Amino acid sequence: MAIDLSKRSRPQLCTAVIESKEQLTKNVYLVNFRMQNPSTITFLPGQTISLHVGDKLNRSMSIASVPGDNTHILMCHDVSPMGPGSQWTVNHTVGDTGIFMAPLGIFLLDRDSHRKKILVATGTGVAPFRSMLLDYLPSGGTDDITLYWGLRYEDDVYWVGEFEELARTYPNFRFVLTLSRPSEAWVGKKGHVTEHVLTDEVNLPGSDFYLCGNKEMIKDMEHKLSEQSVPQGQVYKELYF
Repeated sequence: MAIDLSKRSRPQLCTAVIESKEQLTKNVYLVNFRMQNPSTITFLPGQTISLHVGDKLNRSMSIASVPGDNTHILMCHDVSPMGPGSQWTVNHTVGDTGIFMAPLGIFLLDRDSHRKKILVATGTGVAPFRSMLLDYLPSGGTDDITLYWGLRYEDDVYWVGEFEELARTYPNFRFVLTLSRPSEAWVGKKGHVTEHVLTDEVNLPGSDFYLCGNKEMIKDMEHKLSEQSVPQGQVYKELYF
């Protein structure tokens, strides 16, 4: 069943103040915007903002917060590319103003489909999934749902405690973290995230897939799912770079 897009709010120009800014890892920042004009915002989990970062320059950023907090927008940003968007986040601080169009995007969870939901992320591609999970599970979502998250090193890890707590609280949710370049001390899963999806899941054609992260992962995942006879209409994607 297709996602109902009629529930989306019309995008509007927003101004917001940076209420807090936290460095989660060497390259990842969490920016908490407090809405200013308008004072509240309505969005759906998985949607984005288009942040104004320079003269005629905008960057699309997934919303990591939940719709229940309509006075704030959380932005999780990997600044390692150090382009104009990265520099905007690095150089702005608490009290500064951000300007963005929101809400945007159609990367939304299909709550009307009761197939298993498999979320696959690399890097900060996990941001929209945080919003989806913190909205879907506490609101009574009962479909089986698994988050596979691929990072490189131990130092890249964040939010793990939050996802593990969700897995303990909601029996229908499972969380799988894998590192592609861990140290010898790492005792968790290793390798590329796509490998674990294919080996762990037993009914790929009977599942819905949500892919968010680098284009290489998404291309590889789409190819492998096609080989496993997963219908194209059951694969949703959001490319980060």
